[in-house]
Amino acid sequence: MKSISLSLIFITLFTASISSQNIGLKDIVQKRSTEFNATVRADQYGGSIAFNRTYRTNCVGTYDISWKFNKNISQLQNGEQFTITITCRNCRTACGYKWSIANVYAANNVRSIDSYPNYTYNSNITQVSTTAASSGVHDWYPGHRSHTYTFVYNKKKNTPLTAFVFNFAKHKVYYVFEEGARSMGSKPVNCHTLFGLGKLVYGLELGAYEGYGWEWMNTTIGYALEHIEASNCLSNTYLTDLKRRIYNSANTKAFLNEIRSYSRKLESEIKSSCGCCATCKN
Repeated sequence: MKSISLSLIFITLFTASISSQNIGLKDIVQKRSTEFNATVRADQYGGSIAFNRTYRTNCVGTYDISWKFNKNISQLQNGEQFTITITCRNCRTACGYKWSIANVYAANNVRSIDSYPNYTYNSNITQVSTTAASSGVHDWYPGHRSHTYTFVYNKKKNTPLTAFVFNFAKHKVYYVFEEGARSMGSKPVNCHTLFGLGKLVYGLELGAYEGYGWEWMNTTIGYALEHIEASNCLSNTYLTDLKRRIYNSANTKAFLNEIRSYSRKLESEIKSSCGCCATCKN
């Protein structure tokens, strides 16, 4: 009996050890640049950022950048690799200024994350290879408008959180993973919330067109964020950022074009990320 009990204990501990080697995508957070406002969309499949940057001679550079993972990174197993491709879809560096437009860094470059004060430095996600030079993606050197990076999750340090980070002219986007966490997108898709979300986004578009007050817009964004959370398949990055920027705004009409753009992109995101169920078609 004792040997059977010891065997069962060993199996239990072994199973727990294996499961603890997996990490789930817990959150995507931004640390904003002080030089410009950016429009960001990010999820477990990839993302995009668009911004204008004014240089010291008042030249303005325009940047539209995307990144794409080769797989859904909601869940990673110990030893699992994934690739990240960063592309300048439409980048124009003004007045001859040359700088790294975009780069992505493994966990050993993440010292801390403001919204996670308990984050402990680790190197559990590392870079295996890259096609990029040390300066990353840029538009001023032929052949460097797109680069691919290969990362791998290897648990080296016993810490609950690990992350990697994109850097776009000091605007940072962190992908934060947690051991044993229910990953983003791991719950069943709730198609019914998408109907309400569509109406709310249309309401935001109408509100910006008519110039509704920021309080009304802010409340509506809050309802839309609740629908996104309930959908279990959509990113809340853009609306969270919009809610922050529209607060106390004297002219909500200024947000019309970007809300319209978000509305169009949302349709593609639903198709790619939600795999909508049959009930959505009824």
